[in-house]
Amino acid sequence: MTTADSLPPQILKSNITLCQLYEIGDAIDLIQASHCITKPIERKEMSVHVRQVDSIQIAQPPLQIILGEKELTLAGLCLRGILRASVYDLGAIALTLTLGLPEKINWPTVAQLMASVQDLPQELQGDFLASLDELEILLKPAIYKPDRPAITEDYTILVVQELAGAIDEGDLAKNPLIWAALLGEKNSLSPYASQLVTPMSYYKDDLALFSWNGAILIEPDPLAAATAIALIEFANVELLLMRSYDQSLDAQLPKMYRQLPREQSRFSLPLVSRHSRSLHETQYLIAEFTEFSERVDNALKVIDDVYWNRFYTAILNVLRVNVWRAGVEHKLTLLRETYSMLHNEADAERANSLEWMIIILILTEIILALFRY
Repeated sequence: MTTADSLPPQILKSNITLCQLYEIGDAIDLIQASHCITKPIERKEMSVHVRQVDSIQIAQPPLQIILGEKELTLAGLCLRGILRASVYDLGAIALTLTLGLPEKINWPTVAQLMASVQDLPQELQGDFLASLDELEILLKPAIYKPDRPAITEDYTILVVQELAGAIDEGDLAKNPLIWAALLGEKNSLSPYASQLVTPMSYYKDDLALFSWNGAILIEPDPLAAATAIALIEFANVELLLMRSYDQSLDAQLPKMYRQLPREQSRFSLPLVSRHSRSLHETQYLIAEFTEFSERVDNALKVIDDVYWNRFYTAILNVLRVNVWRAGVEHKLTLLRETYSMLHNEADAERANSLEWMIIILILTEIILALFRY
């Protein structure tokens, strides 16, 4: 058993997964996408071993594509792993490179590894982008409104399957060397660094630690580890899409504001609204972003399982997904208010036009009556 101040046990069996996430369009037809890819593809639900399998419901399981093996040197270690792609119907692709780690590595080595992947080597970045380009070309017929924003997300997950000796998850969660490994720090951390790490645990032999750019999963059950990784990946997809839509709204709102009238129009052509196009564009944006929010909310649900529910909520909080969501909702509210102002202005113009038409008709009747006499 360890204590919070003792040296944590060596890692006997582990792997590290490097995740890069990209958006390539508004949506992807996964059925059509499966016909576009010639390499082996699997569509399967998340697996849960001891915990309830029905508790995690995903509307459209992503396509899992094996892209091949890859060799890489990180922190002086020559590593080999498998590059995979997960294609989501929400329009996102997650590229993951899972590398097996040597036996009997210590936590300072893990810290060096986590630090080395905070800025990916140029070679690896090039491999990710080359794979993404290839997938984008192959999947083009299945992509609705193809577009690749500049925003990307990255995340690193260390899975520890076996430690040298028994563990106490409570002590490990409080060990500064574990925090340093997760955060990629070589220097000693203060006790206040614990505020940067969020722990989760279910059994006495498992532990999950989250930070903003990485996670450590001490999990002997490979199926439970796979489920945890899938939840972390989906949370990052949600973050990516929220950031992308937030950026899109930032670009659209100024355009809407510029279309608002600065002063009341003195005269407008009868039954011709100057804001008809603006109203249509604004209404379309509101419908589009509302649909997006509903699709994300319904894409994955965790029910009837307290642990996985809290696990998913914890990673969402660490990634600040709800903060980005609140920002998108706020901008949607501003967009709705803009629509309301434009609609009111259009109604006022129509009413003004009708008044002028009535006045013109009355004058016409008077003039015609005078000519009759």
